[in-house]
Amino acid sequence: MLEDPGIGSEVTAALRAGYGIEATALAFVAGYDMRAASYDVAATDGRWFAKVRFDPVADAPLEVPRALLDAGIANVLAPMRSLASALSHPMSGDRSLVVYPFVAGRNAMVAGMHAGQWRTFGLTLRAVHDCGLDGPFAGRLPDESFALPSAARVRTALAEAPAVTSPAADRLRGFLDEQAGRIGHILDRAEELRVSLDRRTFEHVLCHADIHAANILVADDGRILLVDWDGPMLAPRERDLLFVIGSRIARAVEPHEEAWFREGYGDVKVDREALVYYRYERALEDIGEFASSVLTDPAVPEASRRSQAALLEGYFGAGGYLDTVEGA
Repeated sequence: MLEDPGIGSEVTAALRAGYGIEATALAFVAGYDMRAASYDVAATDGRWFAKVRFDPVADAPLEVPRALLDAGIANVLAPMRSLASALSHPMSGDRSLVVYPFVAGRNAMVAGMHAGQWRTFGLTLRAVHDCGLDGPFAGRLPDESFALPSAARVRTALAEAPAVTSPAADRLRGFLDEQAGRIGHILDRAEELRVSLDRRTFEHVLCHADIHAANILVADDGRILLVDWDGPMLAPRERDLLFVIGSRIARAVEPHEEAWFREGYGDVKVDREALVYYRYERALEDIGEFASSVLTDPAVPEASRRSQAALLEGYFGAGGYLDTVEGA
């Protein structure tokens, strides 16, 4: 979330009940996951990072980083266990609290990464893809089927009458109406790629599935950590390489940075059609999510509506994300 939802007292109580952590101060940490709120927690026994999920949390995504650590892949941030030995603690409604060790640092979108850190990122992601955990997690994680569920969400968001009346919502509705032809082309092209890929066979590996620069923590001590394992899946490796090869997601990956990454990751044949499909899928996911949030969710503060609307409009601008989807 971009703005504090004002649940500090509930978070403090959940930390005490679920983890025995006596918080002395909470600092909200803004982020672009609109289904979660994050906090820097100062406590009597140290410092922690707490994340409140506003939708049901499955066990498997929390177990993945823990399993990777147990397999010897050190550059992964995994949740700590609660007093009940669980990896999350239930809160009211469908909300859940997940707690991590606090690591001082900044995300790579802000801090950037030097050559050695890019190589370490490549080595780490290759280790994730080659870890063999696709077997133990088969049936417990989503398995890529090229079903393109994001397309249905976009169509629904654009077809529904807006449930919210506000300056930001009205502006975005008008903008999306103007872009209807381009959005239709995106849907058609994504469907064309989906059909083509569905006829082929790919090796499925364990993927983070959202490993852009904002989900890489650059620690003050120089380490890098892969964080936010909210949606791991079994998929072709292009599902993760999307965020490196010619990527403009979160921040542009420069050619020399991609070369450093490849030095760590090693040689691999990249299927360009799969890469382009995943770029379109990402665009549709964001269009659907931001449009739904801005136009239909009355709980979203107007400042967040403006921010999300601006991000979405930027996708369509000259030199924006959509102009790069079909690139090399």
